[in-house]
Amino acid sequence: MGRFTVIGAGALGTLFAVKLSEAGHEVEIVVRRAERRAEMEAAGLRLIDAVSGPEEKSARAVITAFPRVCLWDEMEAFGGEDESGPHFILLAVKQSAITRELGLELGRRMGPSVWIVCLQNGIGHLETLAAHVPAERLLAAVTTEGAMISSAGEAVHTGSGTTWIGAARDEAVEFSEIVQKNLVYWLQLAGFSASMSKNISSRIWQKLLINAVINPLTALLRVPNGELLCLPGAGELMRALYEEGVALARALDIRLEPDLWEQLLEVCRRTANNRSSMLQDMTAGRATEIDAITGGLLREAGRSGIALPTHLTVYRLIKAVEAGHRP
Repeated sequence: MGRFTVIGAGALGTLFAVKLSEAGHEVEIVVRRAERRAEMEAAGLRLIDAVSGPEEKSARAVITAFPRVCLWDEMEAFGGEDESGPHFILLAVKQSAITRELGLELGRRMGPSVWIVCLQNGIGHLETLAAHVPAERLLAAVTTEGAMISSAGEAVHTGSGTTWIGAARDEAVEFSEIVQKNLVYWLQLAGFSASMSKNISSRIWQKLLINAVINPLTALLRVPNGELLCLPGAGELMRALYEEGVALARALDIRLEPDLWEQLLEVCRRTANNRSSMLQDMTAGRATEIDAITGGLLREAGRSGIALPTHLTVYRLIKAVEAGHRP
């Protein structure tokens, strides 16, 4: 079975940690606070299945797992010298947490069997990490799984999706192919729909363009995803954001699937009751991922001399609301 270290105990981190543990994989989860570790060791991590049936906390609908819980400051290294197979670090933190300092710490603690799997939204984080860890051991993961935190130590699996795995660098595709196959197989054993992708950058951009439409609009309008399809004027805003993003991707020679607009609408329909992570952050007064998502598009557009007026307006509105929440 596989060995996994999950960094980040948010919705996605909890989803992957619980399902991988339930499937019999060796899983540890890393937290920063001692009191958080004590809570998780006592009560475990809980995952409520709201996909296959009504959202009820029945014994059948709730999975509780007890992965090993580690404190970040006490971890000397990830992966031992004697490990014979790959050891995966699932980075499930927000993109804003992918900093130079984190890259340096990961690089210092990486054992020879370790591979880093990045689950972040947006763009730019892979380049940040590649400056400090072996780039050939970086894998990108793009997932459409839906999850949200319902309470401390508890997440709700709100929508099944697909997780694509690919090498962060094109030149590392062949080098990492066997490891990718192992990871995909172990994810499938845990109940995930997982596949390898030899063009993961296109997957990253397609998810980025969808997120750059849904997340900021749901946050600004304070509505779940599905309401974007019926609110007056929202459809026009969605289309404007989408067309601007597609124009930028084409200018950068990013290959996009021809039915991406339909995929975007299907995401809204399939996750109609979901509150996007950006809406949850804004409601709670937390900083959003606008810099990683819309900000990433604006930075690429600036380098290419392309205007994204609708995205720029949305970006400024989100930043204004964030500033209003500061103490």
